[in-house]
Amino acid sequence: MMRSNFLQLDVLSKKLAEMNIDREVINSRKLYKVAIVTKGQMHLNINDHTYEIKQKSLYFIAPGQVSKLISNSSDIDGYCLAFDVDYFLLCLKNQVQLCFYPFFQFDKHPLLLLNNAQNKNVLELILKIELEYNSRNEINDDLLTRLYLNILLIEIERIYKLKNDHHSSKKTRKKLITSKFIQLVEKNYMSVKKVTDYADMLAMAPNYLNDIVKETINQSASEIIHDRLILEAKAQLIQTEMSVTEVAYHLQFNDSSYFCRFFRKKTGVSPQVFRETNHF
Repeated sequence: MMRSNFLQLDVLSKKLAEMNIDREVINSRKLYKVAIVTKGQMHLNINDHTYEIKQKSLYFIAPGQVSKLISNSSDIDGYCLAFDVDYFLLCLKNQVQLCFYPFFQFDKHPLLLLNNAQNKNVLELILKIELEYNSRNEINDDLLTRLYLNILLIEIERIYKLKNDHHSSKKTRKKLITSKFIQLVEKNYMSVKKVTDYADMLAMAPNYLNDIVKETINQSASEIIHDRLILEAKAQLIQTEMSVTEVAYHLQFNDSSYFCRFFRKKTGVSPQVFRETNHF
């Protein structure tokens, strides 16, 4: 099992060398990946679409997405940054959730071509992340690294919104249903926790909704709901001084003991241990 609070920055050629040509890889449900190509080119299939990725391009792989390396040039170079939600979270209130970044949404274009100035800015931020992360004196001595990660994603989002809105792929009916389901979860996850209730909102059978979501993003409908609850719980434990009981009631759990059992089942640790491990 991959440990939480994870960040890794690798040279792109090294990561590609670990991949088998034409072999599908399902990205971990915990990991978000951002890669930049600084030299050479490659062909990568992401969710059944093949993309030619050239120099000064970024590509993105979200949790649960399927990718397959088709080919790459011998001079390929760049960086690949992988991190999980726990690492992304900071002691900041009202922090943007990773799922809101358009380039991490399964129905959006996963590729971004940069101009010279944009490429320079993105590379500088990636190198700052590398420098700060490698300069840590203690395991949690990386507040600047986390801040630079947030800045990097905000900078990429600005560029993405300017350039890639017209690249949004045509949604199939199943993708539309899944997208609508995720939007409903985002709006109602604290008060609505059952798949049957979301199925009612979408006027379909729960098993049919679950099958569609599973087929589209390799997660069950209940996993989407639970992951969103856990994400909010982690944010409150890290970013506020609320007690565990107060966090439970904030998430509209009537029983704080049940909330603790739910959190431990999903994360492997109690809410208190998670807070002590991740709080700055």
